[in-house]
Amino acid sequence: MIHYPHPHNEEHHNRNINEWWAYETNKYLQDRLRNLVVRANWNKRIICRIHLSENDLEIHQNRFDRFISQLENIARQLKSIGKQYNPSRIETIKKSLYIIRNYENKKISR
Repeated sequence: MIHYPHPHNEEHHNRNINEWWAYETNKYLQDRLRNLVVRANWNKRIICRIHLSENDLEIHQNRFDRFISQLENIARQLKSIGKQYNPSRIETIKKSLYIIRNYENKKISR
């Protein structure tokens, strides 16, 4: 016997699938965001201990340009799914990344 789903059940099922997708996507993006912050903090701790040459400084700035680009991409995706998107948190992280990026061979303090 073939079971044909009732239209209301199919709608409920589709809603559950959409909620599951949003949850999984949000979880993945939040993990990427945490990973980005960890990498930025690690780089910050390293550069506070050494004097950067001009070449090192350029590499450092390019790395943080990529971090900022990744942050903007993650923020755009979080905003599109509409779960746990906090624009002030994104702006705070972005400001911190710019501060670390614009390192001028000085210690960065909190």
